[in-house]
Amino acid sequence: MNRFRQRFNRPRNTGHDSSPTPATPPIHPADPPPPSLTPQSWTTHSSNLALLDCLSTATPTRRALPTELILQILTHPTRWVPLHSIAHSPSPEPNKPILVVGNRPTGLPVLYTRPFSAADVGRLRQVDIRFRSRDQGWSSSGPDGGSWSWFEASLGQFGGSDEEGRGRDGDAVRWTGLYEWVVEWLRRHDEELEKEPRYRIQTNRHASTEPEEYTVELAGEHELVRRVEERDRVVLWACACFPGWENRLYEAEIVVLGMDDLTME
Repeated sequence: MNRFRQRFNRPRNTGHDSSPTPATPPIHPADPPPPSLTPQSWTTHSSNLALLDCLSTATPTRRALPTELILQILTHPTRWVPLHSIAHSPSPEPNKPILVVGNRPTGLPVLYTRPFSAADVGRLRQVDIRFRSRDQGWSSSGPDGGSWSWFEASLGQFGGSDEEGRGRDGDAVRWTGLYEWVVEWLRRHDEELEKEPRYRIQTNRHASTEPEEYTVELAGEHELVRRVEERDRVVLWACACFPGWENRLYEAEIVVLGMDDLTME
């Protein structure tokens, strides 16, 4: 990004120069490139530089864009790359949830990412959480009574050595298939997790009989993203409150997005 900023210091054509405009030279068809030349592949870094040159240069019909606006365009999420992710695919049995949480307002863990490295923290821009879920499918209180099955996200530091952390990450998806690990996992890590704030990110549609797909984008200004430190993990929780209420989860994924290495130079 520093390299991008340096380019703004060069002289610009404002599009309002009063000096005479030189005659336009005749245009001749360009010679085709030699057969031995192959098109150069575009990286995020090279496309950023090309976009920067285009937007920061005025034309006879358009002024150059302000520096602040160009930097905002360059950090648009469509230009970010996945840093890492963890997912649980649907059950092989049709319409069977991979997890059912009933009357547990503190929730159960669904998935968690690998620990953030120092480099990850510097590159982090957004966390996307995607899942397919529904509640128990009925309600005696009606829509005005609210929906009492929801999802939360939190940070947490757990796991011992790096080797232990890698082992847990490798087994995470298999563990979530049976969820036999939950009670012991909560017992081991309750002390580390109880002091971490939790953020409600999505509520299920009230009394829905069909699972719905949700995508929650925690952008850079979200408190969870701003608080990420080295060794943190992002944890997804499924919660439900009051007897009869259930949170039925059918699949889930956490994707960590950030700037690529070339863009960060």
